[in-house]
Amino acid sequence: MKRSKAVALSLMSVSAVLLQACDEPEAEAQVYKDVRNCIDSGELSEQQCAALFQQAVSDHLRDAPRFANRDDCYTQYGANQCQAFQSSTGGSIWMPLMVGFMASRMLDNVSGRNSSPLYRSSSTPNGLRTASGFDLNSGYGSKTKLPEWATQPNRARTQTVSRGGFGSRSSGFGG
Repeated sequence: MKRSKAVALSLMSVSAVLLQACDEPEAEAQVYKDVRNCIDSGELSEQQCAALFQQAVSDHLRDAPRFANRDDCYTQYGANQCQAFQSSTGGSIWMPLMVGFMASRMLDNVSGRNSSPLYRSSSTPNGLRTASGFDLNSGYGSKTKLPEWATQPNRARTQTVSRGGFGSRSSGFGG
């Protein structure tokens, strides 16, 4: 009886350690509205703030979701939260507005700082969302912890497709 209790306790402690080891890596991020907000926080130098902001703008222009029309963008990001750009084919595309950026670093302290653009969404109009779709529970000037994947750019672009024809309406009758 004593041996089985000891084995059970050992298995429980080993499983707890293994479950903890499976946790997703975390990052710590500081949320900023603009370069001035970053500088005023005193966390980073003016040069670091400017470089991280430029990285976020570059990532935004490269990776932000793109929409064929304004209404589709408004549906996902909210009214007046989108802007038009000229596409390489001469038409217009719509992208969400970048409303801030975050400077993140892995909690293992191995890698340097990374930067990501931030957006508003129609589901959380007062909240902030990363490019990968992670909703932050913090505002400008605050620190937050989030999963590492949430700091990565979203390489899959959103594209909307209008469908018509069969399936757009249905009716039936009973007998």
